[in-house]
Amino acid sequence: MRIVLRQAFPLGRFHATPWRMFPFDDPHGEWPPSPWRLLRAILARSHQLERERGISCRAWRESVVEAFCRSNISWSLPPFSWRGPGLRQYQPVEFGWDPPGRTKRVKGRKVEIPGKKTYRPTLVCDNFWVVGGSGSHGDPEDVWWIVDGEDWCADMLDWLDASLLRMTYLGRAEAITEMKRVERLPTGIQVNCVLDLEPSSDSVPVLVPAADATLEQVQQVTDHPSVRYSTVPPGARWLHATRPVKPQAQFPRSTKQVGRPTSVIQFAIGTRVSPTRRSIVVLTQRFRGRLIRRFLGESWQSANRAKRESVRLLAGKEANGAPLLEHQHPHARFGILFDRETGKATRFLVWRTQPFTDDEIRAILYAAEQELPLSFAKAGSRDPWAIRLIPLGSMVPVPSGFGEQTYRRWESVTPYVPARYVFNRRGRIKTGESLEEQLCFELSQQGFETRGLTVRVDYESFTWTRVHRPRRSREDPTNTERRGYCVSLTFHTPVRGPISLGHSSHFGLGLFVGVDD
Repeated sequence: MRIVLRQAFPLGRFHATPWRMFPFDDPHGEWPPSPWRLLRAILARSHQLERERGISCRAWRESVVEAFCRSNISWSLPPFSWRGPGLRQYQPVEFGWDPPGRTKRVKGRKVEIPGKKTYRPTLVCDNFWVVGGSGSHGDPEDVWWIVDGEDWCADMLDWLDASLLRMTYLGRAEAITEMKRVERLPTGIQVNCVLDLEPSSDSVPVLVPAADATLEQVQQVTDHPSVRYSTVPPGARWLHATRPVKPQAQFPRSTKQVGRPTSVIQFAIGTRVSPTRRSIVVLTQRFRGRLIRRFLGESWQSANRAKRESVRLLAGKEANGAPLLEHQHPHARFGILFDRETGKATRFLVWRTQPFTDDEIRAILYAAEQELPLSFAKAGSRDPWAIRLIPLGSMVPVPSGFGEQTYRRWESVTPYVPARYVFNRRGRIKTGESLEEQLCFELSQQGFETRGLTVRVDYESFTWTRVHRPRRSREDPTNTERRGYCVSLTFHTPVRGPISLGHSSHFGLGLFVGVDD
């Protein structure tokens, strides 16, 4: 006989931690929900049913435990479910003196240090799984339980339905749930998670009741000595389940160019607190990572070689991770434009030498839909220290230096960080490594005429700014803070931009704008 149970989580979360697992060290999280937890919840609700009806239900409980333990259980899990980051917060545990029992010795005798009575806090980790949304509205999907057994009867099903009707949560009290029995699986719902005896590289442990478990073992309180100190509770066993693979979200691709090609995409910056020049690289590298994930539908590390090749002009690196070393660096660059008078950030820019394709533009706009946090909070966590990017249409003129106009004089709007160290250990400028020499070398590498070039740099006036560190070099003991300088360039003849030079120039540092003479 097959029993189908439909379980919904209206809040979209399932809060639970596997048996005897320290929440801070939980490697898997409890997903799918364990049959051991479900059976104990059903028995707990049966006691409420017994109080309401005023009749003894012990015989029914024994029959349900026997039928449930001898059944084969499988699931149809929501495909877009994923493990949440976990909530960590301090909660009060006990009322007492703070500090507790502290004394000090004064003139040979102990004196108690005065304190106060209050609730002592402890750090608690709340692990949960986010139940994937169905469709574009983000409504929570349902978890389908398939229970196949031969010991079920009609009278037991009536008692089971009444117990499920009184179930309000499963796991912790935050995991609000609604559960009921249905006649059959709906069309299109298929089993995608089953239990196995042997573990595999992709399976996770699931606690299930043993075939010979008794009612006393299943409904034993967790604080009982026979349960409290056991690795596996009496009447239970560990099996293994392989979770369904989460489908990769893809946005529709287009093969033709629509509208006028563009090589510069602008965003206005909306924020409560304007970002500083020190946080330029933090914002641009986060936007670049989000853009690559959106374009590929997965992370760059998990993508195959063909997908990595398709994103090389956005990522700026080859499929093997090596930097893209082509003439004049044709890949995309990211930067933030600051107002020269107020010093506040006004524009977020994405540009490159050749126009962006429709797929790339669509991915850039999708990546800008979510706020960019200024702190270390995760994206989408409603961090007040975040910036909002508002797309600007083609009718908005590009900043000076990004269009067709040419300029003789260029000034840096973001700190210029030299690619190589300028000073030696004695604080003297290295031979051939001065700021002027490095600037001339970079400009010549990018095809600019350096004959008659005038470079003005104030060595005494500099700011410490954060630079980009590639993933391949993050294991090295390298400082991420470098000196940034204000630089002015005057060419012999007017030149066309954009111009970005120095360390992390692809992430917004060393950005120059044209200035009228």
